[in-house]
Amino acid sequence: MAFLQKLSLLRRLIPARPLEAPAADAHADLPLNLGDTLTDPEDVLYGVEPLRILVSPLAGDSSGQATRHIHDRLAGRLGVSVKMADRLLTAPGADNMQPVFLSMAVDLGRRWLKRESADLLIWGEVCAATATEKGGPPGVSWRLRFLGAGTPLQAHGATFSALERLEVPAYFNDATGDLVFGTALAAVNVESAEGMRARAALFHPVLKAATVHAENDSIGTVAQGATAQACYGALLLLDGARTGDLKVLERAVAVYQGALILGLDAFAEHERAMVGSHIADALALIADIAARPKLIARCVAYYRTALGMVRKEVFAEDFAALKTRLGLALHAEAANSGDTTHLKEAADSFSAATSIWTITEHPHRWADIQNSLGGLLITMGKLTRQPSLFDKAVSVFLKIIEVQSRTKAPLVWATTLANIGAALKEKGVADHNGELLQRAADAYGRAGQVFAELHLENNAQIVETQREQVLKLIAAGAI
Repeated sequence: MAFLQKLSLLRRLIPARPLEAPAADAHADLPLNLGDTLTDPEDVLYGVEPLRILVSPLAGDSSGQATRHIHDRLAGRLGVSVKMADRLLTAPGADNMQPVFLSMAVDLGRRWLKRESADLLIWGEVCAATATEKGGPPGVSWRLRFLGAGTPLQAHGATFSALERLEVPAYFNDATGDLVFGTALAAVNVESAEGMRARAALFHPVLKAATVHAENDSIGTVAQGATAQACYGALLLLDGARTGDLKVLERAVAVYQGALILGLDAFAEHERAMVGSHIADALALIADIAARPKLIARCVAYYRTALGMVRKEVFAEDFAALKTRLGLALHAEAANSGDTTHLKEAADSFSAATSIWTITEHPHRWADIQNSLGGLLITMGKLTRQPSLFDKAVSVFLKIIEVQSRTKAPLVWATTLANIGAALKEKGVADHNGELLQRAADAYGRAGQVFAELHLENNAQIVETQREQVLKLIAAGAI
């Protein structure tokens, strides 16, 4: 698969001035070090703004003890700050399993996050006592939901959506507390370099603890078991997307599929849609990393199914995200098959997403999707052998830069810079132009620096591989 699709499956956004060195950028001359790994979290997190978590009182908990318990299980961890809200997010009688009530809660919750300058809101309700899956005595469950400040487009943003839930026993123990914290990390959609470093530093020990908990045989309700498995799948997908580890991604698919089977009657329709979309995310990454293009057709099918289960008029942002991911999968299908009709459908999917995420109201998401459209132009140029389309792609990327910057969105910046490198490479090969190839190599190199700084090993390796290929073309005098 072409480089642009590879990177877009992980995260695709925009740079600050890609074709010239960013003179005022304090990180511009940091060396690319693909062996750079996280060490002690205390070293990584020193001086970094903590991830801010807001916990709303649970509906049905008149004493407030549930909120205090959740707060205490999460507070005191390195790299996070936890605060309790002073009131319920929803009315006590609201049935948040129903799409309309859930949608209203999400809208209000996002306003809370903005007002409190928080990264994540945890809220939910106390559930009536139910029998356990293995016939144990009934117990009270807490139904927890996790709301990030924005709906992500790719797996690197977040892998647990506002439409999903985690059900846990009341007054859960430390092991379940690790799963709750891990779910919070999987749900928070961080855009800043500091936020990404903080989550990366916190993630590995939490994943290890959650793995022990999720893979042990435990007693609980069907909903507790199914949602716990879905949360564990989210952790695996986030880790696999970051590292490019095939085994982790394949494990994520298996866990998600098991959760769907276990929770067939427990999951609401929109929850099943989200789990299916996560399976497609993991399959898309596997298809790319393992060069298994036949998996893309399955991704397309999963996304189409999910779109049929998520109502646009109720969950507009999630509908737009699914449309974007469908567009990416169709783009990959076109690159694999050479069928340009897939590109037309992909462009239509992106257009549907930008009708929801407009440049005025959602400039960041709009820019992300424009980057995807630029990628379509590159693929179309290769398939139709029209080099002028590469110039159009670069123009699209440069326009995106006007909306974002490296400081505001370093991952966005680096990815678009890499996309520009891809366009310049194709243009250089088509025009037999060594200067364009050198500019492509430079763009890849600067993008790789940022990926390495953010500890995104898979992204950094992809762009470094592309840079090396371009340098070989130059050295061989192929142009």
